[in-house]
Amino acid sequence: MSSQQPLLDQVFILRFWRESADAGEYARWRVLVRNINTRRRDVVDDVQRAFAIVTANLNVAEGAHEEHATWTVDPPTPEQ
Repeated sequence: MSSQQPLLDQVFILRFWRESADAGEYARWRVLVRNINTRRRDVVDDVQRAFAIVTANLNVAEGAHEEHATWTVDPPTPEQ
């Protein structure tokens, strides 16, 4: 990571709750994943999927930052 341009903070809100489809089924964790940066919301059925979404979003943000960092030098201008 470049010290000149810090990576933008990625902000997530994870809301966990127990839910069962019917009385005979055991309760499972449900998770609402909110990415504040993109305003995207995902609801998943387990904790592992929630953290997979967070990981994927962080990898995309890091890739975008690295791509932007390669263009920190102005392109050459034609001589006049």
